[in-house]
Amino acid sequence: MPDDKIQAFKATLQQKIQTLITEFAEGTISREQFHAIYERYTGQIALADMAGSANENSAAAIISMAQDGPPTIAVKESMIAKAIGMAIYDHRSGTLLETLGAFDVPPDKLAPILNDFSLMIENRKRLEREVRKFAARKWLVFAAGRFTTVVTLFYNEPSEAQGREIARLHHDFEQANQPAFTSGKVDAGKLAYPFLVFVQKKVQKKG
Repeated sequence: MPDDKIQAFKATLQQKIQTLITEFAEGTISREQFHAIYERYTGQIALADMAGSANENSAAAIISMAQDGPPTIAVKESMIAKAIGMAIYDHRSGTLLETLGAFDVPPDKLAPILNDFSLMIENRKRLEREVRKFAARKWLVFAAGRFTTVVTLFYNEPSEAQGREIARLHHDFEQANQPAFTSGKVDAGKLAYPFLVFVQKKVQKKG
């Protein structure tokens, strides 16, 4: 295989790596997606380097090997995070307001972080989103607002962009239901849930 074709193949891979780096920097892919795809591209570059020092027949076979396997887009899509379910907790009462979707997380797994959030809220400290791995391919995202904390269960690691989407929905949830929260009389059956769009959309994609 001519050296210029090998170099062109490597240049294409370098461009793909730069695109991948930009996607992660912008928060549109997760760390797991980044690592899996980065490893794939660098492995292909290593094979291209081997091809560069091989005879023509061997070089062609090595490049063919580098191009084998599922398309990168299929690898990326197989690792996209999907929201399985949510749990919403009321700060004032410390109770569970509502669950949406399939939220099968034992309370003892949530309690330590929820307790930490409660203490920080009492001390008026700024709360950042918490992302924790819960089980194989299952992740939890904790997001606290003025009145509530939302815990979202994901299949696969969520991206930063998905975390921002939860924060936006949480803000809309608290604004829409502010009269109920400020009155101290919260009836979960009468609240509006912007989260339903997010959970149902992701569950449908999974199926």
